[in-house]
Amino acid sequence: MKYYSYVIPRDYGFAPNPYFGYCTLATCKPRIRKSAQKGDWIAAYGASNTKLCKKLIMLMRVGEILTFDEYWDDIRFTNKRPVFNRGMFCAYGDNIYHHIDGNWMQEPSHHSMVDGSINNANLETDTKVDRVLVATEYYYFGNNAIEIPREFNALIGSGRNHRVHTDINIIDELINFVSENYVMGIHGIPYSRVNGAFAHYRGEK
Repeated sequence: MKYYSYVIPRDYGFAPNPYFGYCTLATCKPRIRKSAQKGDWIAAYGASNTKLCKKLIMLMRVGEILTFDEYWDDIRFTNKRPVFNRGMFCAYGDNIYHHIDGNWMQEPSHHSMVDGSINNANLETDTKVDRVLVATEYYYFGNNAIEIPREFNALIGSGRNHRVHTDINIIDELINFVSENYVMGIHGIPYSRVNGAFAHYRGEK
């Protein structure tokens, strides 16, 4: 078992996407999506330029790994396809990639252009790794991100690159801390949704 930690500078409920009973990581973080295996834990922390710096935004245990086409075709995840007339949690659906006649299709979404056309920068980054991480065991805190005890500081993500931890004892202690104090599921809303307007991410670094 491994524990991957990273910083999330923008949180719209898109990556990760905690809705409809599954927490999914289907876009961004290609290196984590490439390496993580079933049973591994992934944690996202607030970035240094946010009021949630070093606080735990999301914690998920990988339970399933799908290709983009498998994710698109699976009826369980139809609700994660972006829809723009059912509220923000539907508009930020992350089920956006699949093949048509052998070519990648990117659905109108947070990662497309404003007019719904393909954003090639995001498509290239996201599809670099054809893997979607799926969890039913997860905690999503969003704007109610929590502080974790100091003894777990080594597990907090920082900087642009993710960290990988393999010390099972400290990983288990952190998981126990969270599970003893919170029930699994959603505990907040995405902290980047400040004005209710839908946002597109152009792929800026």
